[in-house]
Amino acid sequence: MSGKLHIYTTEKLDRAAHLRVLPEQLQSYRCAPESLVTTVWGHQGLFISETTPAPLFLSGADASEIFKLAEEIIFLGLKGEQPILGAILPQSETPPLLANGVFLDLRDHWSLLDPDDAAIMSYARGLAHWHRQHCFCGSCGNPTRSVEGGHVRQCTGESCGRLHFPRTDPAVIMRVTDGDWCLLARNAGWRPGGYSVLAGFLEIGESLEQTVIREVREEVGITVRNVRYHSSQPWPFPASLMVGFTAEGNRHDPLVLDPKEIESARWFHRDELRASPENDSFNLPRKDSISRVLVEDWLQET
Repeated sequence: MSGKLHIYTTEKLDRAAHLRVLPEQLQSYRCAPESLVTTVWGHQGLFISETTPAPLFLSGADASEIFKLAEEIIFLGLKGEQPILGAILPQSETPPLLANGVFLDLRDHWSLLDPDDAAIMSYARGLAHWHRQHCFCGSCGNPTRSVEGGHVRQCTGESCGRLHFPRTDPAVIMRVTDGDWCLLARNAGWRPGGYSVLAGFLEIGESLEQTVIREVREEVGITVRNVRYHSSQPWPFPASLMVGFTAEGNRHDPLVLDPKEIESARWFHRDELRASPENDSFNLPRKDSISRVLVEDWLQET
């Protein structure tokens, strides 16, 4: 089992849930010079510039322009003694005009970020998506409003008042091996040459282990055994948790591919993957993903 934190996770942010119910305290953070503010527009975050793709965190005292534009201001937690806020700007076809900064996609620039900054920015991005998807109550259809520092939306209907909480969709992602062989597959919509381990979403009434077995069978037609938990990674793109597993299969069993999900799949020898050219002819999973860790951990085994 991997002992390291995956990208988009951090141990340095205290989510400080007890402060979410203190509106006066949260309001004071908005103008506090020690506060740090990350800004989200659509699925993009605020960076210093395109040539300097470092995150632009504004102090609370310098964020008045952002706060005026924001449709939601969320409390993300405390990093040490510093309050961390997220400002969610309204969706539009063109980015808002700001005095400083440029909006860039987080996943295209994560490798240039401090891991803790990448985790905070992805956290804000995930909450931004949730807010946009839950503007109305799923029970009665009335508008909802943001409460508890942006971590709850409450129905405004007089006869309802239902509370809605952020939801994460659990998905399994599994490394299937047989001795020195590893099963990888690709989807037609992926980048040229890209292969990865298999993955799929949990269904109602399933355990995670059952999902692993079902998804492998559905996608490539083989049955796996010895399903074991490996590690997990938050994946707020837009709202998933990737739960990693390992499993064993038989590379001599015929592969029967699901044409809707899988363009190609085959067993790769450990030496072949170690010599991956990482180009358009063949490349391993993206380095910010748990799928890459699952493969690399296996390659490091003797």
